[in-house]
Amino acid sequence: MTPVQVDWLSIVFGPLALIAFAFAFSAQRSASKRGESMPGWGKTVQGVGMGLVLFVAFSNMMWGG
Repeated sequence: MTPVQVDWLSIVFGPLALIAFAFAFSAQRSASKRGESMPGWGKTVQGVGMGLVLFVAFSNMMWGG
């Protein structure tokens, strides 16, 4: 990958990861208010957000300029 591709992927995936973390935090908070555990979709969204963050970090370490 070129440094330009890495920069564009960071620009696209970074905000998507933040949105995913916001949804997961909201699901966790509302579930804890009800005294329940986090729903499955919230855990999935949190995992996807973490995967995007890790991809951005590793791609910047390997191919970033």
